[in-house]
Amino acid sequence: MSRLLCAGVIRLKKSRLLWLFCGLMSALGLLSPIQLYLQAQKYDFTASIDQPFFSHIMYMGVISAVFISLFIGAEYSNGTVRNKLIVGHSRTDIYFSNLILCIAACFFISASYMIPNACAGLLLLGPFALPPKSVAILIFCLLCISFTITTLFTMAAMLLHTKAGIAVTTILAAFLLLFAASYLAASLQQPKELEDYIITADGEFELGEPVPNRHYVSGTKRQIYRFLLEFLPQGQCILLISGELPVGRALIYDAILAVFTTGAGLLGFRKKDMN
Repeated sequence: MSRLLCAGVIRLKKSRLLWLFCGLMSALGLLSPIQLYLQAQKYDFTASIDQPFFSHIMYMGVISAVFISLFIGAEYSNGTVRNKLIVGHSRTDIYFSNLILCIAACFFISASYMIPNACAGLLLLGPFALPPKSVAILIFCLLCISFTITTLFTMAAMLLHTKAGIAVTTILAAFLLLFAASYLAASLQQPKELEDYIITADGEFELGEPVPNRHYVSGTKRQIYRFLLEFLPQGQCILLISGELPVGRALIYDAILAVFTTGAGLLGFRKKDMN
């Protein structure tokens, strides 16, 4: 596998797409605390580095889907996978080498955002509001979420065959998972009751008795929604940014999903017809 990894690292170094994403994320990481600082100065409020530092995890799913689909899709379109098999590399080594390379690339893209963001944010906005231990735990959770997302899209990319099919499937899946997580989060945020206003004889508005919110999710359905939000990596992204991530359960869910997707992907790739 070492030869595959060495060749893959060379591909990553020459990947224009990787450097494009790194450049965009670096620029975004640098600009977000500057923009927040200017808004804080203009509207006179206290800003913290905490939120912009972790916010990029929301679109890392889509970025990972695009990069992984094109990176692995190029191997199929160029016949690289078949050539690796011909020269004697096992399918297991091919799968894990691509997975390791994709994980490294996604971590590098994420770091390209966090490092400039931390430098500019600490200078302009001051230290994190959270304790250092909490920041370290959230960074670890962020990397675990990114790791899980990468295993999911690597599985999809390795099991499909055409470059176009890989790109369409993985990118569409990334958006669908993001929309699903956003819907779950929005549904769970619905209040149980809504304030009701009445118009008096004088034409003025007065606060009436609260009325039940028909969009409120309760009972077993709420428990299912909450579980799905915590289980889906994109849902964990939303919870992490809002400060509501259950760290222990999230790490367990990430481990389960990563093991399942890697095992299923490897099993499917070993049985895949490469003709």
